[in-house]
Amino acid sequence: MSDDQRQGSSSVVDLFFEWYHVPVLVLVVATMLAIRLQKYSTFVRDGRVYFSGNDAWYHLRQVEYTVRNWPFTMPYDPWTNFPYGTNAAQFGTLYDQIVATAALVVGLGSPSSDLIAKTLLVAPAVFGALIALPVYAVGKRMAGRLAGLFGAVVLLLLPGQFLQRGLVGFADHNIAEPLFQTIAVLALMIAVTVASREKPVWELVLDRDLEALRQPLLWSALAGVAVALYMWVWPPGVLLVGVFGVYLVYQLTSDYVTGGSPEPVAFVGVVSMVVAALLMLLQFEEGSFSPTDFGFLQPVVALGVGAGAAFMAGLARQFDRADLDRSLYPVAVVGLIAVAAGVGAVALPSLWGTITSNALSFIGFSATAGLRTISEAQPYLSPDILEQNAMDATGRIMADYGFALFTGVAAVIWLIAKPLVRDGETERVAYAAGSLALIGLIFLVPGPFRALGDAVGVVSELIGIALVALMLFGAVLQSNYDGENLLFVVWAAFMTSAAFTQVRFHYYLAPVVAIANAYLIGQVLAYLDLDVSSFEALSDLQGYQVLAVLAAAMLIVTPVLLVPMNVRSTGNPDFDRSSTAWESAQSTGPGAITEWEGSLDWMESNTPAPGTLGGADNEMEHYGTYSLTSDYDYPAGAYGVQSWWDYGHWITVRGERIPNANPFQQGATDAANFLLAPNETAAQDALGERDEEAAGTRYVMVDWQMVNPQSKFGAPTVFYDAENVSQSDFYGPVYASNLRGLFYLRNQRYYDSLMVRLYAYHGSAMEPQPIVVDWEQRRAQTQSGETISIRAGPQGENQRVLRQFPNMSAAESYVANDSTSQIGGVGHYPTERVPALEHYRLVKVSESNATSASQYQRATRGTFAVTGVPPSSQTVYEPSWVKSFEKVPGATVTSDGLPPNTSVRATVPMRVPTTNETFTYTQETRTNDDGELRMTLPYATTGYDEYGPSNGYTNVSVRATGPYTIETGLATRNGSFVQYRSQVQIEEGRVNGDIEGDREVTLEENNPFQNLSLGGGNESESLDPAGSVDGSTDGAESPDDGGGTDDASPAAQSRLHAPTADVRA
Repeated sequence: MSDDQRQGSSSVVDLFFEWYHVPVLVLVVATMLAIRLQKYSTFVRDGRVYFSGNDAWYHLRQVEYTVRNWPFTMPYDPWTNFPYGTNAAQFGTLYDQIVATAALVVGLGSPSSDLIAKTLLVAPAVFGALIALPVYAVGKRMAGRLAGLFGAVVLLLLPGQFLQRGLVGFADHNIAEPLFQTIAVLALMIAVTVASREKPVWELVLDRDLEALRQPLLWSALAGVAVALYMWVWPPGVLLVGVFGVYLVYQLTSDYVTGGSPEPVAFVGVVSMVVAALLMLLQFEEGSFSPTDFGFLQPVVALGVGAGAAFMAGLARQFDRADLDRSLYPVAVVGLIAVAAGVGAVALPSLWGTITSNALSFIGFSATAGLRTISEAQPYLSPDILEQNAMDATGRIMADYGFALFTGVAAVIWLIAKPLVRDGETERVAYAAGSLALIGLIFLVPGPFRALGDAVGVVSELIGIALVALMLFGAVLQSNYDGENLLFVVWAAFMTSAAFTQVRFHYYLAPVVAIANAYLIGQVLAYLDLDVSSFEALSDLQGYQVLAVLAAAMLIVTPVLLVPMNVRSTGNPDFDRSSTAWESAQSTGPGAITEWEGSLDWMESNTPAPGTLGGADNEMEHYGTYSLTSDYDYPAGAYGVQSWWDYGHWITVRGERIPNANPFQQGATDAANFLLAPNETAAQDALGERDEEAAGTRYVMVDWQMVNPQSKFGAPTVFYDAENVSQSDFYGPVYASNLRGLFYLRNQRYYDSLMVRLYAYHGSAMEPQPIVVDWEQRRAQTQSGETISIRAGPQGENQRVLRQFPNMSAAESYVANDSTSQIGGVGHYPTERVPALEHYRLVKVSESNATSASQYQRATRGTFAVTGVPPSSQTVYEPSWVKSFEKVPGATVTSDGLPPNTSVRATVPMRVPTTNETFTYTQETRTNDDGELRMTLPYATTGYDEYGPSNGYTNVSVRATGPYTIETGLATRNGSFVQYRSQVQIEEGRVNGDIEGDREVTLEENNPFQNLSLGGGNESESLDPAGSVDGSTDGAESPDDGGGTDDASPAAQSRLHAPTADVRA
């Protein structure tokens, strides 16, 4: 071979070793992208684009607006949180601007709505895959190129929350957050290292030596830009400023106590935070200290951290001038921080409360009850989550990380311990060993720490966090830590705490875990003195070196990440087995939006546009530009749609209507108070201003999940504050006799709840039936070993949970003599009579059915297994997925000349075309002392075609098939039975409010028993119609006189055909 050939071959080899990381990174990113885009076709159906979750839909709205008004984002949105509107600062951020810009580029400046939606659809996959790049960069800085690549591979293989948040369709800002945060941490690391090298001390600043300051100034400013960009993506990212502030306290103290100067790193703190604060002021929108707003909090905290860094540097100079012992410096720093915190708490209690409460919610294992109703805000190792997933804590961690989290923790511990033990000094080694032992005690013997937490009024996890922080502070006082490594440790500690406080923050922890494992592999490579930087170095490799590195790498990535293993012990191999990233990415889809879509499409097409209700001519522009305010002034004809907050964004984007509540949890308490209201008066009170401005609240949408105790019913009970009640007042578990299986016994308060009366009974009255649930109190032991009292089915050969009686009197007699029993409480069977609603009518049901949901099937089958009531008998009507109702003035019907104080019943047959099902609306009331009748009816019988969205009203889908029958109870007059009865047509205009005034009707007197005479007397006496109960309308409160039928109706008997069977678990 010639010299030229040798030189050319050498050049190729050198190029390979210089650039081999690039194709590897490209392959990693491409693989991550492929994993995340697997189910793309699932989200594009029949030409429509779908997203998973809730927030992605609001991002679609924000991106669509930004495309139309590029580069500006929506200043205010009156299309949610009726009647106030909102400025959702976490939406319409840099994330949405980036996606909108990409859509404009792909669409050549004029993208269609479909292209915009598809761009947003794939955005999370792109952001998620790109995180591999900063992870590699940080790993490389800490442990070399090969280790950095290993960190990127670990990230690629993780199957947990990090993967889920980056899947196609999950188009929330979540996955963009760790990308920009990791970039910000990388920039801060570089700035710290440059400052440590260039030494930008105070004298250089005084001398304005730009040449000496250029590099530190440039990189510090870039770090500030990176931190600001992260907060531009997610305003609560101000947490990273706090992380950097804690790091500065540790680093500056360590630098000074160990003989150095704190000024170089303080320089980074001042410059980066001032730049970040200035850039946050560019986004300033409103004068609040809320972390979710672009307000005062971000720039104030950034400037505070910068000022703190400057102060600590100045304090060190004062120590030098006074020739004070440097060991006193940390005492002074901690003392001054305590004083500053105390002054802040007293002088600025609101700001202090905002900072501390949000810090506890984010990283302090202290999320509020309301926040915990959000599934993604649950504690990671919450007993409820572990039970739902049939896992213990170790299995949960293994399913998401394999061994990578454990090895990552080991790597961080070694990173902290290494400077203490490297020189073998006894005191430092003992400190490291003692700290490690204390950490072990926190996890292995939590009892004393839990008791201490209870004594001081905090969760025990905070005690552990405080002890770890103190141990780390003690470590940095004994050894000078590399700035980048210490910054990583502090960042890792905060992200770990955040991830275990709220499950969603594991998308932050994943890059940390990947980088920690990169560091671990780097340490293995260093220990083995393994060099792969050149061809010559490779030729010197020993077999044991390669095997040792491979063994370490395989230990980290093989279990779970590459090879599934059992993380549960249920006995079901498929369920017990973990999933790889490729497999986990396949379990995604649009979710319940596909079940709601038909109802939302119907609402968009068959209800008046906001601003046009009742014929008003003030139609609101769906993508209009509305000025920033705190309380939007809605025009006449605008109205709200009430539902649970989960569905607010769907109503805004797909239904193009204005929800009262939304996933920002705005309106959540009012929604809970309305949906759980025990009567119409309470429901009206709960609406308050939401029914006073413009046209008020007009529609209510309820799905099966909202009324199911084993789905979402429990969430509103957390927010409900109209009464002093809790979830147990609505329902509670009753176990099978053998304790294998349970169902949720519903109390009367459950059936009285407005949303249950709407969904289950369509606003009609419902009678109790002679069925009784029987149980006994037993003592049982939980998985944690605690002994509790539970309700369980009676034990005995002929005992069963559910009993059926021939009539109500027999059922009531049984319950009166058995304190551990209850009439009804299963499925739709109430304990007491449920009166009719006067102002709510069913207008549409979805084509989709709850029976297609596995959760619904599990709940109904579980009830069947314990009680014997089959799923088909647990509902009165078809369990449509969504039922939509209209809140109407109703038609007021009046009459006179009737017997005083007698029951009057109105019934009307209705048809639901979607399911081809019929039902009868029934309402009962009483005449007054003068024999006058007044009742409000919510369903019309004629005139439907005269109204629709074109003239400001609803195109009603559910319509009557005949007139109302209004009849009194039987009365005796002159020895004969008499009854007053009439059939009445009610015009649609009277129900929807277009026609004012009462509808006067005349009830004709007739004798239903012409040949029957009771004989004697001239007085008349009223007899209630069969099955009637006093005070049957919702507005009248009166005691139940037990006037219900003794015998269950034939329909009820036929539907309840199985409860007499023996119960089997």
